[in-house]
Amino acid sequence: MKLRHIILLLGCFVVTPTTQAQFLKKLKKKAEQAVERTVLNKTDEKISKKTGKTIDDVTDGKDKDKKDKVTDKTGDTNSALKINTKAKQNMYREDMVIKLQENNQVNQTQYFDADAVAVKLDQPSMPDPGYIDSEGFMYVSEDGSYTKTGLVAVQSQGLMAPTMMLEAYKLPPEPFMANFQKQTDLGLTPNPFNGIVEFAFIYEPEHFRYEDFKESQQTMRGETYTKFEFLNEPGYEGSYVLFDSEGRLLEIYTNKSETTAANNQSFMSRMPPGESLLMYEYKPVTVELPPAIEKKVAGQGLMEMMMGSHKSKKDPNDIDEDDYDTSDSKGMTKSARTALNNHKVTVDMLPASYDFDWKLKTEMVMNSKKKETMDMTFLIKEGATYQGTQMYMEDMGSDGKTTMLFDMELKTMIMFMDMQGQKLLQMYPIPEPRKTTEKLDYKITELPNKTILGYDCKGLQLEDDRYMFQVYHATNAPISLSNFMSFSGAKNMDLPDIDPKIIEQFSNGLVLEMQMMDKKKSKNNVSIIAKSLDKTPTSVKKGAYKEMSFLSGLKN
Repeated sequence: MKLRHIILLLGCFVVTPTTQAQFLKKLKKKAEQAVERTVLNKTDEKISKKTGKTIDDVTDGKDKDKKDKVTDKTGDTNSALKINTKAKQNMYREDMVIKLQENNQVNQTQYFDADAVAVKLDQPSMPDPGYIDSEGFMYVSEDGSYTKTGLVAVQSQGLMAPTMMLEAYKLPPEPFMANFQKQTDLGLTPNPFNGIVEFAFIYEPEHFRYEDFKESQQTMRGETYTKFEFLNEPGYEGSYVLFDSEGRLLEIYTNKSETTAANNQSFMSRMPPGESLLMYEYKPVTVELPPAIEKKVAGQGLMEMMMGSHKSKKDPNDIDEDDYDTSDSKGMTKSARTALNNHKVTVDMLPASYDFDWKLKTEMVMNSKKKETMDMTFLIKEGATYQGTQMYMEDMGSDGKTTMLFDMELKTMIMFMDMQGQKLLQMYPIPEPRKTTEKLDYKITELPNKTILGYDCKGLQLEDDRYMFQVYHATNAPISLSNFMSFSGAKNMDLPDIDPKIIEQFSNGLVLEMQMMDKKKSKNNVSIIAKSLDKTPTSVKKGAYKEMSFLSGLKN
């Protein structure tokens, strides 16, 4: 089981009751986070007039002759389409013409053919058109003939350029990243068209329906359009995303101020100030790739060796659309970035040591094909504002111990890592979870008592049409772990009918067993079972560890 998955799982267990409730609704779901947001004023009339003009530009050619095509009669040279043909055509479903405009000047036009899954590029600086195929090969004319390079086929390139586009246009990254993972799982070259074409097949109106955007409807020439104005993006006032009545992406418009450009230190955001506009027009297009000789750029072989390839195709039976659903993680990335930027806690602010009185040893079992197992020890000190979890990687022996410590007073998670003879620590902010009044549609059933580690345990089962969750608490244990899958915050949650006595019982108990079952895919099942409970003093001393910043490396 990957460490990042364990971190997410434990984060759901120990942070807050609200997070726990949402975890019960969807067991694989990440804890939602949010920060205070400031709603900006409405877009002024000038931007509204601009929107009307660009809608006119798109709709003017809507009913033109269907034979309006871009054709290059050079024969069938599209070998890229022979690779994963069905998966590619399932993703890239519609022809389109895309115009990239900067400060009211079109600097590139892209013609996308969904049948060929290929792009033709025209821009003023190029005497001959360029092309991109579905494996990420870029075709460039040299002295009347074409060469092609496949640098985009390296996985890092399929993420790097599109990520910069995401930042430049301020698009929600969660849907894009989920689609990147899906493309990888299907064995496709991720984002061969640098995200520009992919955006049209990724983004839907639903992805913008949260507090960072203001939704409005506009009707022109009998057509209804949905506009999402950007909120909480200082320096980008007037920016918006536009969809047509079929939910297709029409425009992405940003207006970056001079002040924002001057103050922005992010490498990803060092775009010049001014207006940027992507316009999508859906009409028939034909692209035929020219004959081309493959030419590797300097250092490409080394990059391919270091970065690896996207070729990690899953069994089609293991592809589950639920794995790529981002409806429960809207705004999480921005929230995490904000929390990171606002995180002012330093190592000097941590106590000299975190002291614990008890150890609850458990075993976590992932019911995957490999039946992965991990030993986890929960470190407990009653009344403390921190909790700790030690994890042991069997294949690394004594070098495989990591202690995750959640300091709720400092709102910081500290990772103490014993790795290859080194002792390192990293700190991460714990964002505040978003409050929710969302109703949980679970059937709750009391389970028969059972004895675990000699303690009488009572259990509850929560079940919906996809998941089943069973948890057992000991009510007569000498200690409690109130934040660990308890219902201590149930008064703030809209849980189904549940006996208040049961809530009180579980809030003051000690979890000794949990079973999480996915009715659709048993490989997702997880169990955590207590193996021992001992009164053993333990201390984690920060002085024994060297800080490692994930941004700047080791610190002295």
